[in-house]
Amino acid sequence: MRTLLVPAAGRSSRYPDLRPKWVLTHPTGKLMIDMVLEAMDYRQFDRTVITVIKKHCEQHQVDVMLRQIFGNSIDILVLENETSSAAETVFQSIVQAKIEGDVIVKDTDCIVRTSIPDRSNFIVGLSINENSSVDRIQSKSFIVKDDNDIILDIVEKEVVSNVICVGVYAADARQFADAYTEIRESDVFQRAGELYVSHVMSYLMLQKKILFHYIEADDFVDWGTLEDWFKEAGRHKTYLIDIDGVLLKNYGKYGEKNWGNTFEPIMENVRVVKRLSDEGHEIIFMTSRTEEYLGEFRQFLVDQGIRCKTIVSGCFHGKRIVINDFAPSNPYPSCEAVAIRRNDLLEYYLRDRETAG
Repeated sequence: MRTLLVPAAGRSSRYPDLRPKWVLTHPTGKLMIDMVLEAMDYRQFDRTVITVIKKHCEQHQVDVMLRQIFGNSIDILVLENETSSAAETVFQSIVQAKIEGDVIVKDTDCIVRTSIPDRSNFIVGLSINENSSVDRIQSKSFIVKDDNDIILDIVEKEVVSNVICVGVYAADARQFADAYTEIRESDVFQRAGELYVSHVMSYLMLQKKILFHYIEADDFVDWGTLEDWFKEAGRHKTYLIDIDGVLLKNYGKYGEKNWGNTFEPIMENVRVVKRLSDEGHEIIFMTSRTEEYLGEFRQFLVDQGIRCKTIVSGCFHGKRIVINDFAPSNPYPSCEAVAIRRNDLLEYYLRDRETAG
């Protein structure tokens, strides 16, 4: 029996004044927890248990959200009160959800992709170097392993190797619960302060002499802090872009050169929009052109490899105003505007905007 356990009963203290971080909405429209479980391919496990607290169900309807997303493919365990640590959440989950066999513990606030082995007793990590894109290295737990990828220890917030843990741990459920109980009853707990899952894993390795294998992550995206989440949101902007005067040299419906007989792309700007598209941003085009004058432009986007969500045609030939709401999860200003001189180079204006920001 292999159970994926996702402890989601924390206070999300690094995400102040927001609902629990794992039910925040990603720019793609999915909740964080949906993306986390999807990346783990949660359906490969015999059972998936997500542990929440009663307060979050009452205040934020997290149990309703989970059921709407996952249906009956997961089990939801609701704890009456907050636990003292992630390790206690795992312990309570094993006991109350009657988890047996292998338990694979997955953090709620990061994307991890890797090949999960059939064997139990492993920890997923990531090798880092000076060029690593992982932030806040000192706040991570570090894995000490030998050349055969046998883990010798895991240490919290102390740089003892170039391998960090990425929040995926696998052990025998009963062994984890017994180890947690022993730690709580010993002076080890007093020295540890907050008890992390890594402390229990370290105890199993050093005190119980249980062998743990190291698994390298194929992909790791860390959303541990609100700053991380805002950076992620910043990689998924929506651009509303005019066509004539920005991507095409401006002509009107009438005249010797017009929409029907003249098509002159401003290739420097096309390359800028192509880059935005390649980076994963959402592109919406707006234009005064009516639909019968857009066929060539639509084919041009396909030829250039520019993805767009839609083209809003027949707009007023006048000032356009963007209105969007803001909130702690999408802070002020939640929208911006860039006005460029007709047929000018877009890059200059975007660069000036980025410098000003």
